[in-house]
Amino acid sequence: MHIIFHNGILSTLKKVTLINGINLLFVLPTFAVCLHEKTPLQQGECYEKQGNTNLAQAAYERAILEDTNSSMARLKLAELYNSLEMKAQSNLLLSDVNEKQLTPQQRTSLAALQQDTHDALSTLRLKAIASIGYDSNININPIDDTILTTTGDQLNSIFSRVTVDVSYLHDLSEVGGWFLRGDGNFYYQDNFSAHDYDVLYGRIYAGGGYRNETFSLYIPLYYDRLNYLNRDLLQESGLRPDLNIELSSTLILDLNAMYSARRYIQSADQIRDDDLMGAGLGLFWLDEDNLAYLKARFVNYSARAEIAPDFTNKELYYLMIGGVYSLTDTIDLYGDYQFRFGDFEPTVNGHRQDGNHDMKVAVEYTLTHSFRLRGQYRYLYNDSNFDPAKYQKSETIFGLVYNY
Repeated sequence: MHIIFHNGILSTLKKVTLINGINLLFVLPTFAVCLHEKTPLQQGECYEKQGNTNLAQAAYERAILEDTNSSMARLKLAELYNSLEMKAQSNLLLSDVNEKQLTPQQRTSLAALQQDTHDALSTLRLKAIASIGYDSNININPIDDTILTTTGDQLNSIFSRVTVDVSYLHDLSEVGGWFLRGDGNFYYQDNFSAHDYDVLYGRIYAGGGYRNETFSLYIPLYYDRLNYLNRDLLQESGLRPDLNIELSSTLILDLNAMYSARRYIQSADQIRDDDLMGAGLGLFWLDEDNLAYLKARFVNYSARAEIAPDFTNKELYYLMIGGVYSLTDTIDLYGDYQFRFGDFEPTVNGHRQDGNHDMKVAVEYTLTHSFRLRGQYRYLYNDSNFDPAKYQKSETIFGLVYNY
């Protein structure tokens, strides 16, 4: 966590706190109830509800003086500065807020505050990663290993990869709480010694939602397309509603569902067309610097054709655990583990069942406000009672991350 207050600013905050401390003596009978709050941050929220911006400002400033790493106190004070038309002071506070400490609703508030608009608020976020790596088993599709997984000789390759994630949010302030949002995810991988397995993939989301202090609902439509195995292979479209509920200041519950139609583009592959339906839930824990999550998901794949290839009809069950740990101000550690159980419709060849393990560890080092270095190792192992479906795969990646 960076400390943005240099000596001059700290001195100014101390002086403002003392001045407002004097004001406190005169208004004590009206606002004494707020003094029973345990922390300066809670006192500031209490004063704001009472409508006393001077005392709220003083309380938030005391919270920052007591804990210079408190992003929540910075965000609250920045919101107050913004409402008082103190744009410069608000922007200074926002420049070093650690978003990992904030709830989804607070991240939305942060994004909104970083825009200098009046009638409507719009935010644009972009994350791009350029990397180079080594894959020990390039035969396995890195996007979805259930798509036309090959069973030939195992190939390895050095590769280059580019991923881009972009998100646009438009807040409809005239109808408070409602918003429009669009997202895009793009992925390209060039395998130096196995170009048949190059991947080009893109997905776009567009939808709207509603949020308040306790929950956020987003209902997007989406469309994606995959070019793989030297052909324009697959397209998918569907609906993915998502609900976030703030259980406490540190716990977020996520509920989501999905319905989609997957359609293969080449006529020779269209017998594999299927429909997907699923649901999931997740619990996210956030403290001052770190994040942890536990998620579960179920997806049913149903073939469109009456006579479909083996293993088209299936049910997949996911359990995921992971998190982010801030080791220092500039180093973050990431860890993720996913277990997937696959139950496939019985065929004349038997009843196939898979157990898939996907483990990932990564470290990121901050170079500047916008750029980070990233190193990542990933190991996958698929165990199955159907021998051709068994595989192992590892990836080692080094890259440069850009955030806008």
